[in-house]
Amino acid sequence: MVKLCVFDLDGTLVNTLHDLTDSLNYALAECGFPTLTEERVAAIVGHSVHYMCENAVPPEHKDQAEKVLAIYTARYREHNLDRSKPYDGMIEAASRIKQAGVTLAVVSNKPHADTVKVISQLYPHGMFSLVLGRTEKFAVKPAPDALRFVMDFLGVTPGESVYVGDSDVDVQFAHNAGMRCVSVNWGFRSVEEILAAGATCVTGDPTRVPELVLNDPGEGVMC
Repeated sequence: MVKLCVFDLDGTLVNTLHDLTDSLNYALAECGFPTLTEERVAAIVGHSVHYMCENAVPPEHKDQAEKVLAIYTARYREHNLDRSKPYDGMIEAASRIKQAGVTLAVVSNKPHADTVKVISQLYPHGMFSLVLGRTEKFAVKPAPDALRFVMDFLGVTPGESVYVGDSDVDVQFAHNAGMRCVSVNWGFRSVEEILAAGATCVTGDPTRVPELVLNDPGEGVMC
């Protein structure tokens, strides 16, 4: 029986790509570097903001990544809700899972303050029992530390838990924590990348997410 459903944020619950790209390109331009397309930004989002900035600067200027990160962080803190919005159907999907008696949580590699701000502004108050972004306390995903903390804190086992995410990192994250993963294909990674990471359940339909979370579909790939 599923007792806990944990969601990724960027690319799963909320389309944050426009605001991420705007703030990253602002930081790159301030440092005199070429800006990036949204497609390129999508490819480097998901590991951490440090990873994103390191991969955004030209290879010969890796030593400037920390400067880009500092400017990006300050800019994004003020502009993380300019154009971000929940994916169509995901508020309803999360609500249906919660109504089934399942505890909901969010675990993201986005910095904790930004994670809390985006969720608190775009999703109903009280929907999630725990919202956890990137902190120094836990290694970034796909290391399972943050998921294990959430399960321990809420008193559930991996077998009673499901993770919902949009990326290869999310598939590995859930696997490393010993829990099942429901993958969605409307986010920042292609279906091919998700499958290559070992995904066993991928859907492009938000209305199917509650059913797939509550009832293990087995090894069917495209659900």
